[in-house]
Amino acid sequence: MKYKDTYKVYNKLKKSKQEDFYNEHAAEIILFESVKKYLREHLKESNTLAIRKWKLEVKTLKKEKQNLYNQILEMREDIEQAEKVKACLEQL
Repeated sequence: MKYKDTYKVYNKLKKSKQEDFYNEHAAEIILFESVKKYLREHLKESNTLAIRKWKLEVKTLKKEKQNLYNQILEMREDIEQAEKVKACLEQL
């Protein structure tokens, strides 16, 4: 939405003036076209964003992240114990 007006002005210009305008506003035009393409691919026919679905997915991913982090902590404890055993064996 931020660059929509710039893109509209760009499209309404004659071909001879479009190049100069594009050079001045290339970043905005490219960003708008990228977002437009992304939304077209992901919205398909519904034309609405599935925010509930995204929130549910975020919640699920956060839970999965926490589970994986807990596994990492457990592995670190195991590694510390193994290193202590190794150090003791080396001393013997």
